[in-house]
Amino acid sequence: MGYNVIEKLHSVEDARRLLDRVLDTPREERAPLLESLGRVSSRRVTSPTDIPPYNRSVLDGYAARWIDVSLASEEAPARLRLAGRIDIDEGSPPRIEPNTCYEVATGSPLPEGADVVIPIEYAEARGGYVNIYKGFPGGYGVSLQGEDLRAGDLIIDRGEVVGEWHIGVLASVGMDSVNVWSRFRVAVVSTGRELIEPGARYTPGKVYASTGRLVVAYLRARGVDARYYGILPDSEEEIARFILDALERHDAVMTTGGTSVGRGDATIRALKSISEDLIHGLALTPGRPGAVAVVRGKPVMALSGMPVAAVSELIAVWDPVYRGKLGRSIPWEQVVRGRMTRPYSSHPGMMNVVRTYSCIEGDRVKVTPLRVTGSGILSTLIKANSIMIIPEDVTGIEEGEEVEVLLTGPLAGCRGDGV
Repeated sequence: MGYNVIEKLHSVEDARRLLDRVLDTPREERAPLLESLGRVSSRRVTSPTDIPPYNRSVLDGYAARWIDVSLASEEAPARLRLAGRIDIDEGSPPRIEPNTCYEVATGSPLPEGADVVIPIEYAEARGGYVNIYKGFPGGYGVSLQGEDLRAGDLIIDRGEVVGEWHIGVLASVGMDSVNVWSRFRVAVVSTGRELIEPGARYTPGKVYASTGRLVVAYLRARGVDARYYGILPDSEEEIARFILDALERHDAVMTTGGTSVGRGDATIRALKSISEDLIHGLALTPGRPGAVAVVRGKPVMALSGMPVAAVSELIAVWDPVYRGKLGRSIPWEQVVRGRMTRPYSSHPGMMNVVRTYSCIEGDRVKVTPLRVTGSGILSTLIKANSIMIIPEDVTGIEEGEEVEVLLTGPLAGCRGDGV
């Protein structure tokens, strides 16, 4: 077997176009609310009703007209006739008359015309009347109809991830399910005879297989049904056999390792033997050896065995296409703007995915690039809390220049060393 040769570097955009061509659009399905958590909404959902649906009390007390109690005090209490009690499930509350009040509980609908609720501790009921010992401003203790949501207000937009707050609001307007996109099914496998599974006894010359699990975790965190299938040897035949079998049951396959140009890098040779189309070599750093292939009309991504490079390939190639299929125009991560603490020289003609640490100093965000060499430096994935993507046509960024970063962790105050 000969070496794999990267004859030329393809633009990241070329790789995206190939992936977009063959990655199917997901199916729309209706999911029960609790099953929709973490899924991506396939439709724009608005409130069908006002929340609250009527004026209601937010405390236990007495509903009254403000004009009747505005001057009440301990020395000169207002005396109101107690007209009755309104329970929380009252269907048609009555209209309040002048100088009367109704006993209400938290959540009770207010009688028509009532505009204040007197807390129970400032009132005394006696013989069919209630003495009010303190005046309160109009609207006190009252939640107005539509105060929280108006009919037609947006609850969740197409492409948004369904969160716990969405579920609570959807349930509050009577919805028990929501339209979401089906999950992409992706098979992930590691390759390399040097790899051993975590938990196995370590022996010299071996490496624990971390990149495959990192890829699965990355995908699952973004709603993909990703499954890990272990380690394959550096065998062109076995890798090709696995890909063909996995594509029968999955929407895509991702491999880690075997994408470089060494004698043992069998993944690219396997893809060359079974693919209808193949892009090998990306104008991306880290992530240069990555590949995108079409096998039996479905996508295969051959990711680097180096963990940081594999994540870089996912960020640059997979994410934009995947989000596009889900109708999501914004990144999964929050985008913030900050200023560089030092200059950064990027590789000309290459998209650079840079691990950075961002922090708050005063009223601005400072962005510091972390170690920029070594596509296997796992520690920077933990130390970094942000990612900066530098386009191919940018050759460098100056100190103090404003940049955009994707937050991958909490944004805290800067430490004494400025990082």
